[in-house]
Amino acid sequence: MASPYECFEVSVEDSIAHLQLSRPDKANSLTRAFWSELPEAVGELSRSGKVRAMVISAQGKVFCGGLDMQMFSTAKEFHATCPEEREVLQANLERMQDALNALERARFPVIAAIQGACLGGGFDLVSACDLCFASESAKFRIEETNVGMMADLGVLQRLQRLIPAGVARYLALTGDTLDAAEAYRLGLLAKIFPTNEALLEGAFAAARRIAERPPVAINGIKRAMLYSRDHGVYESLQHTVLLQSAILSGQDILRSVGARATGVSPQFADLIELQRTF
Repeated sequence: MASPYECFEVSVEDSIAHLQLSRPDKANSLTRAFWSELPEAVGELSRSGKVRAMVISAQGKVFCGGLDMQMFSTAKEFHATCPEEREVLQANLERMQDALNALERARFPVIAAIQGACLGGGFDLVSACDLCFASESAKFRIEETNVGMMADLGVLQRLQRLIPAGVARYLALTGDTLDAAEAYRLGLLAKIFPTNEALLEGAFAAARRIAERPPVAINGIKRAMLYSRDHGVYESLQHTVLLQSAILSGQDILRSVGARATGVSPQFADLIELQRTF
């Protein structure tokens, strides 16, 4: 059965989703369709309540070469000559940004598994994920700088919160390449693996470990940490008080403690499915 999406394939098994970039012959570059399909796919998985973690990987030797350059030659708004055309550019950039924001809004953690080059829009994508793993072949570059433009889809805003701000500024201003070993040392990568095969095994092992935890607690952890990233300590603590008061489950705690004592894997309820409209 053909994939309903142009740039990626999606599957779900044992509560773990796998979104795989699927244009290896085009360096998994991101076409115009990607920016509407990604939030649609992630939103559907999130609303279901049945997905507890997601892995994003890619086919071929390159994780993502960035935006499909045909977008720049065929889209009129990239050559805007009047205020009305620039308004369209603004609206489309906001839509593209919001597509990557969908990864942060998802009710489950998202793990990027990166092999080979991760450039331009691909770097924007992985910076919006909750965890980044990579093989030793991985390399990262804010490619927009090298093609005469400013990155505008999130990497400038997110990267300086993932690695030292001075290093993020250096990468953004020079367009220099960050290799996997240095990305791990700086904290961009949570884990690094010797081969692409080991990378996928490691990413799915982490996803399975997350999926064994109570989904409502995992969702709360993700929300609390994202909120804290963008707010002060005391404001974030108050947010945590309100969030914990809403989601704390004594039964989940007892199940978790009991499982540690008996060695039997606990069973936790899925999140409740969300309807598209009220």
